[in-house]
Amino acid sequence: MARRSALLRRMAGVGALTVLALGGTAGASYAIGEYHVWNKKETPLKEASYGSTAYAYGKWRIYNGSNGTTSKVYSYSRLAENADDHKVYVELKTQANAGYCIAPKYTTCDKEWYHHATAETTHHTSSSYKYYKAYDGVPGDADYARGAVRTSIDIPYRPDTHSGTSYTQGSEY
Repeated sequence: MARRSALLRRMAGVGALTVLALGGTAGASYAIGEYHVWNKKETPLKEASYGSTAYAYGKWRIYNGSNGTTSKVYSYSRLAENADDHKVYVELKTQANAGYCIAPKYTTCDKEWYHHATAETTHHTSSSYKYYKAYDGVPGDADYARGAVRTSIDIPYRPDTHSGTSYTQGSEY
């Protein structure tokens, strides 16, 4: 009987630790699914080159869906001036971190952010804002991700040009 009660106490202890561990992660400030604004409509990212001007703004998040855990950008972009069949798109570079990052923004970490993958939204020529999404996977060997987002102009027969980079807050996944 003493042996059985010792086993039950151990099982109860493991159960309590499991509840504590699960409860500790459930309260994370920026969890999977929470949106982070990279630029607002009032202050969009701007790229101007070769006679064209493009603007974009939107949100980013870590998303758990049918494609697994992904880094996803939700963007509104437009080509205000189009010089010569140029197109606008948004470029998402997913950055990951395997170190320890400080809540609530997860931007200060004890390791450097590293580039994981790049995705682009649909390229288009609309002069009014159009909504497009792009996504890529996140690495399994990291704990945090953030988006590095740029407004880009697709210029035929030349390298594409890009705005400065807007970095989102990080998310733990």
